Amino acid sequence: MKGDDEDRRLRLVDLQNAQSILRASQQPEGVRGAAPDGLEQKTAELALSLSMVRATLEASRDGILVTDDNARVMGFNQQYVRMWGLSDELMAFRDHERLLYMVSQQVEDAQHFLDRVHEIYRSLPAESFDLLTLRDGRVYERSSKIQFVEGQHVGRVWVFRDITEQRRTEDALRKKARVLELLNRTGTILTARLDVRMLAQAVIDAATEISGAKVGAFFYNTAAPGGGSPLSRAVSGIAAEDVDSCGLPQAGALFDLTLSGAPLVHVEDLSKDARYEAPARPGAVPVRSYLAVPVASGSADVIGGLFFGHPDAGVFDERAQRLVTGIAAQAGVSIDNARLYEVARHAAQEREKLLDNERAARSEAEQMVRMKDEFLAMLAHELRNPLAPLRNSVEILRQGADDPAALERIRTIMERQIAHMTRLVDDLLDVSRISRGKLELRLEPIQLGDAISSAAETSRPVLLDRQHAFTVTMPDQPIALTADLVRLSQAFTNLLNNAAKYTPEGGAVALHVAADAGGVTVSIEDNGIGVPEHLSTRIFDMFVQGEPSPATPQAQGGLGIGLTLVRKIVEMHGGSIRAESRSDGPGSRFIVWLPVAASPAPALPAADTGTGAGPGTATAPVRRNAGAFEPRRILVTDDNVDAALTLASLLGMWGHEVRAAHDGAEAIAAAASFRPDFIFLDIGMPHMDGYEACRRIRALGQVPAPVMVALTGWGQADDKRKAQEAGFDQHFTKPVDPARLEALVGSNF
Repeated sequence: MKGDDEDRRLRLVDLQNAQSILRASQQPEGVRGAAPDGLEQKTAELALSLSMVRATLEASRDGILVTDDNARVMGFNQQYVRMWGLSDELMAFRDHERLLYMVSQQVEDAQHFLDRVHEIYRSLPAESFDLLTLRDGRVYERSSKIQFVEGQHVGRVWVFRDITEQRRTEDALRKKARVLELLNRTGTILTARLDVRMLAQAVIDAATEISGAKVGAFFYNTAAPGGGSPLSRAVSGIAAEDVDSCGLPQAGALFDLTLSGAPLVHVEDLSKDARYEAPARPGAVPVRSYLAVPVASGSADVIGGLFFGHPDAGVFDERAQRLVTGIAAQAGVSIDNARLYEVARHAAQEREKLLDNERAARSEAEQMVRMKDEFLAMLAHELRNPLAPLRNSVEILRQGADDPAALERIRTIMERQIAHMTRLVDDLLDVSRISRGKLELRLEPIQLGDAISSAAETSRPVLLDRQHAFTVTMPDQPIALTADLVRLSQAFTNLLNNAAKYTPEGGAVALHVAADAGGVTVSIEDNGIGVPEHLSTRIFDMFVQGEPSPATPQAQGGLGIGLTLVRKIVEMHGGSIRAESRSDGPGSRFIVWLPVAASPAPALPAADTGTGAGPGTATAPVRRNAGAFEPRRILVTDDNVDAALTLASLLGMWGHEVRAAHDGAEAIAAAASFRPDFIFLDIGMPHMDGYEACRRIRALGQVPAPVMVALTGWGQADDKRKAQEAGFDQHFTKPVDPARLEALVGSNF
């Protein structure tokens, strides 16, 4: 503050002295020259005063120039001459315009300098103040003040002060304050943040500014100690995409030196360093000054390095080196902590993920156990339901009922319940095949109408029993598919039965078929209870059933596997299925899409699946001999005595000569002595299975050879293959349809 007050007082004296010169210059010539008698003393005093004023002006450290209204120089001091480097000859002209021209050559913006002085002359402000930046880096402060004598404007005093050192000192203080601010902010960031990438960017931004570099880069390893991941980088001073075209070393001896742990690498001029591999890329930014420091973790492992560059040589002084070295040390500890935090956080996330997976697996397992228990309970219920009427029917027969009508009713009941049990077993077998990926299709050219007709015929009793109105809408033109007729019919049957099951009595079930260029859509819709929203995505999962309502008590039956079979069969045909509740009223809609065949195909009879009379099964009829009935000699072998005796009795009722055996050895002996035309062999018998018994009977070499029929509960494709390899002619899965059995033994096989 004391220095500033002194400057103001000196400047005031300078102005007052300059003003005195101006006033003196305005005196009449007689006053300034030869004074009349009586005024000699005052003239001498005035001369002494002017002399003292000039001495004071010369002692000033400011350059002073006095001009009149016509830009004529009225006075100046030598400091002004020295500040601008002007010659005595030039000053002798007393022409301010000439001075301005010469002075303007030293100022950075010459034209602006001239324009500003002319504006001051023109507008006559009372005072003016400007900062002048010279081309050699000096900074002058220029001020001016208008002067009046007896109320008349007579000129202007210009004062020039060299503030270069002052500005440098102020700049240095500002830079120091900025460095302290950056160091403080960087320290806060390094201690507060645990994100490695944010830390790296904050470090390189601060270090680049503090060092005075034009470009800075932080190459660092994001992995935990020993991780060995590729280097990541944070860039400052240039755009991230321009770093590759930057002349800053990113490989080679200098780069590797820092990453190997060298304490500090400083090169005054890279162009003179043999280790520098200059980038060959066009447009690369030249780098001459180079500074690099390693960044080490708390365990002294080098995790990266700070690299700085500047296009001028000799930029990085000792102070910059100290500062960036300190930042690198702090950064190493902070990034090491952040990396360890990341490892710990990742481990915690992994643990939480494992716990979530474990909880989900446990929940899923518990759900599967519940579903299994529910399934077994439902299976027991579904199996006991048909057993009750069967047992009652047997008891009626045992009581000796002889009324033909009653006997017919009993026969119908037994057939219906046996068919129901067969469907249950067939569905269970299909589910097993699906779970093991063994479900197979017999693809052949078919017509969609045949599959739908077969499904409609199979589901008709269920629809009639529920008194549903059933409609089918088909296109006029036949639709050709490459499909398994039996399996496709089974899928549509399950959908129709499902619609009937979840629709109250007297409802409506409709099947619509629509074809387009790429495929065909089959929609089965009803006006029943619909699909609950929470089941819309799970309705096709195993053991999932719809929710029964008071209007659909029959919906409580079933095993929850029918729709699972439908989805699998449709997807194996290259199609898709989805379920939705109808938007135009109550009920649900199941939409099946299937790809069509390339060309129309004739309707073909369905292939024999080897199963019983399950849902959707279409059995091709076998014509009996057109000639007279010929009784056969038949051997039935089954370790289940009841099964063997009932089948033998049935065949005997048809007029055939039948014998029964109950194990493989007995069957071989009976075959040798009885010489049957047909031999029915169970497979899963004790001591000797049906495969071995068949092979040994074939080894007897009987002529003509008997027709060997495997009659078993094993119905997989692999079971049929084994039967064929053992020598069987036919493979029937229990329970066999009596019509098929009668057709077989009555044929000329």
